[in-house]
Amino acid sequence: MDGMGDAGDMSGWVVVDVETSGMRPSVDRVLSVAAVVIDDDGDVVEEFATLLNPGVDPGPVHVHGLTPALLAGKPRFADVAAELARVLDGRTVVAHNATFDASFLASEARRAGLAAPLERFLCTLDFAGRLHLSTADLKLVTLAAHFGVEQRAAHDAHDDALVLAGVFAGMLRVAAAKDVRPTVRELDGMLPDPETGFLVSRVWADALAAPRLWRPAGRLKRGGPLVQGMEVVFTQDVDRDPEEIAGVVVDSGLYLADRISSRTSLAVCDAPGSVRGRAAFARRKGLELVPFARFEEMLADVTPGRPVAGAQAVDSAQEALF
Repeated sequence: MDGMGDAGDMSGWVVVDVETSGMRPSVDRVLSVAAVVIDDDGDVVEEFATLLNPGVDPGPVHVHGLTPALLAGKPRFADVAAELARVLDGRTVVAHNATFDASFLASEARRAGLAAPLERFLCTLDFAGRLHLSTADLKLVTLAAHFGVEQRAAHDAHDDALVLAGVFAGMLRVAAAKDVRPTVRELDGMLPDPETGFLVSRVWADALAAPRLWRPAGRLKRGGPLVQGMEVVFTQDVDRDPEEIAGVVVDSGLYLADRISSRTSLAVCDAPGSVRGRAAFARRKGLELVPFARFEEMLADVTPGRPVAGAQAVDSAQEALF
C-alpha cells in the first residue's frame, strides 16, 4: 500500500534527531543533526552528529542552547549532506514524531538542490501508541523513564538520538512479546505541504480532503450503526495503521479528521482506559470509543445519510476544538 513498508525486511535502523530554529520546515532551519545506527539487538554500531550554521537566527536559544556564536563557522547542511546520506543509506530512519525530522531533512535537501537523504522512516510516537504502554503520555522523557534509559541533555540532538535508541530497543522487545509490527512510511508516499513544508501522506491527505457529500450525522450512539456523514477520529492507541482503511472509510460516506472537534462522531481506540491524548479527550467529551476491528466490521453496513446539494469542503470554522 502506498506509504507503507515492512519493518521486517529492512537492512537496519538509524535513530535520528534534529534541533531546529523553529517549527516550520518551509522557512526554519536545522541547527544540529544526529544519527545513531543500531543493529537488530539495539546496540549502537555507528554515530554521526554535527552542529550546523543555518545562516539565519537560531530561534529559541533558551530551548536548545544553540547561540549564533556557537553555530558560527560550523558547516552548512550542504557540506554534511553526503556523509549524512551515507549513514542513512539503505536504513530505516527512526525518530520520535518522525514526520517532523523527516520534513526538516527533506526541506534542507531541497534548498541545497539535493535529494532527500532518507528513503523511509518509522515514528516511535505512533509505535508507542500501538504498544499500549502504561505511561501517562508518550513524550520521549516519559518513555525513557519507562524503559530505564538515562537522559543527560534534553534538546541535544546527539543525546536525544542515543536516548531514543535505547527506548526503541525496549519498544522492539515489547512489540515482539505482543506480536506488534511497526508501520514504516516510504518517503515516495509523502508530499510536502506547500505552506508549512511538513510531509503529509498522500493516502491520508486525499482522505482528509475528500468531498463531504452527506450532511453531518451527529454522534454515534452506543449500539447504533454508522451513518453516512459521521466524522471519525483515530486515536494514537490503535492496533493497526488507520491508512489501511482510509479509502474504505471515505468510500462508505464517512469523513476523517485529524483532531476532535464539534463535528466528531466517534473515536477509534483499542485502549479505552487510556489516560492520555485523544482517547482521554474523547472520553471526557462523551464520544463513543470503538475498537479498530469493530469499526472495520461496522463499515460493512453503513446506514444511508442525508445528501447535501453538492460536494462541500470542510468548514475551517467548524474544526475548532471543543
